[in-house]
Amino acid sequence: MEHKIKQDSIDSPSSTTKEAVDYNLQFPTWSMEYLKKTSIELKLVRPRSLAWAVMLNAIPSPDGGDIMLSIKGHRNLYNDLKEKLSMDPREVIGDDPLSQNDESAWKQHFCDNELKALILQDVVRTFPDEVFFRDKDIQDMMVRVLFFWARAHPSPGYRQGMHEILAPLLYELHNDRKFAPNDLSDTLRYYLDDRFLENDSYMLFNAVMKGLEQFYTTGDVIPTSCGRLPTVRSLHNQNEAVRYLERVREDYLVPADPELAAHLSNCNISMELFGIRWLRLLFGREFPRTEIPQLWGFIFSDGPMLPNVHYIIVAMLIAIRSTLLSCDTGSALSVLMRPMCVCAAHVCALALHLRHPRHPRPPTPGPLLVPATLVTPPQDAPPISAQHKTKTMTISLSKTKTMTISLSRCEEAGSVWFEQRGRESDSEGSEGVAEGGDVARSLAALALVRARLPPALAALRAALPRPPPAALPALHQLAQLAALLQCRNHALIDVETALEAAENQTNDAVGKKQLVPVVMLAGKSKAKVNQNQVKLKLHQKAKEVPLKVFHQVECDSTSDLPFLDPLRIRTE
Repeated sequence: MEHKIKQDSIDSPSSTTKEAVDYNLQFPTWSMEYLKKTSIELKLVRPRSLAWAVMLNAIPSPDGGDIMLSIKGHRNLYNDLKEKLSMDPREVIGDDPLSQNDESAWKQHFCDNELKALILQDVVRTFPDEVFFRDKDIQDMMVRVLFFWARAHPSPGYRQGMHEILAPLLYELHNDRKFAPNDLSDTLRYYLDDRFLENDSYMLFNAVMKGLEQFYTTGDVIPTSCGRLPTVRSLHNQNEAVRYLERVREDYLVPADPELAAHLSNCNISMELFGIRWLRLLFGREFPRTEIPQLWGFIFSDGPMLPNVHYIIVAMLIAIRSTLLSCDTGSALSVLMRPMCVCAAHVCALALHLRHPRHPRPPTPGPLLVPATLVTPPQDAPPISAQHKTKTMTISLSKTKTMTISLSRCEEAGSVWFEQRGRESDSEGSEGVAEGGDVARSLAALALVRARLPPALAALRAALPRPPPAALPALHQLAQLAALLQCRNHALIDVETALEAAENQTNDAVGKKQLVPVVMLAGKSKAKVNQNQVKLKLHQKAKEVPLKVFHQVECDSTSDLPFLDPLRIRTE
């Protein structure tokens, strides 16, 4: 269905003196009008999952219909779907397990197992730093919900990324039950029944996918019954996400900020490079997970078709415009592919201003010097004594910009700061796992140092052919760090091209594995390596390991590792 971008108006809700209270469905605080108002203000109360379902028109508001009857209908629908799609092929008389007939129950059974294994590969990687999603029962539940939805929606079927839409919804449903008080109304007690967590997850996921489904389509390419996309050998139509992003750029970004749009164009950065992930994951990777519930509430307040998502995209770009304008192509793309350094509340306020200028524009944040913030100590780091300010290193950020850092200062400040942060996390009851944004920032810092340190060391050696004796220990330490950061164990990195990122490619490499050489050249002796010898060496060592597809139960022993026995434990 064509997704229409239109600028609508939000009627100002009537003022009410009564404020909403958690787990209290009293009118008028749970009217549709009030829910939208509190969502825009990022003040949505619990149970948030129920408020989301109301705003997405999955169930009626307390003043507009029978909530319990609607919830019961959704749960019965999911139970019927499970019963229909869980038929045992052994019960079909006269059906041959080797039959290739499309109507064969056995063939469908094997395709279902392949689809479940495909979903499981993504589910086991969902939020690896979150203990909740490491539970086998939760993973099994996610596989079932995604499988039944994919079977009920053959096009687009299951696509990579849908598990990251289901996960926050499931986690919010779990938290609504976890923090519920004992004195609940009959309606809330019925809704928060732990026995129907899976049913309600499907209901909420299906409601969200009504607006997101179009962004998962792949033009005229139809997934097979086992959930895999065929290898594309000819040009096919662009998917809806690409067309949508092109319209966002021309109709909204260019009028709002022509300078930024021109800079991205000059850097040859198209909207689809980063926008497809933003859309399909509903910005789930761009902000800390603690901010996602309020951000999604803001987005859901517009209804199930999510008609104003494009304002979020434009607001996110404008919020980091100063950083993007100061970056070259590589740095700008790195900024766009990393979690945002601005809060979701600022993006929501800016998106609201772009929709309706009568709303105040939030203050513009300062430039987000991403490379500098990755290696300099935090602002709340303690002061460092003067004796640690002697060892410095200059890193070239671009052709015209350099940055000087103190290695000892960073080491001392970083250790003290992380120790303080660890004590703060312990006092807050954290389980000691890192947030997804922290992991991404750490990986970004490692990538920056790995890319910049060897060239800086080589430039330093060239500038100082005969370094003074006092500088020799510092140079030796830098050389040790550079050697430590090299890719020691692998000269090749096995990369499987993702179909999501190669939907518009026309070559035969789509969906296949490629061997990408990683060659770290240090010194003049390695700079003149014969390229033909390198290629010959790569071909000799290249070894492709095909993805094993489990059509039947092939493992004798059970294991918690999904790739050892995906069907016997998880999908049967």
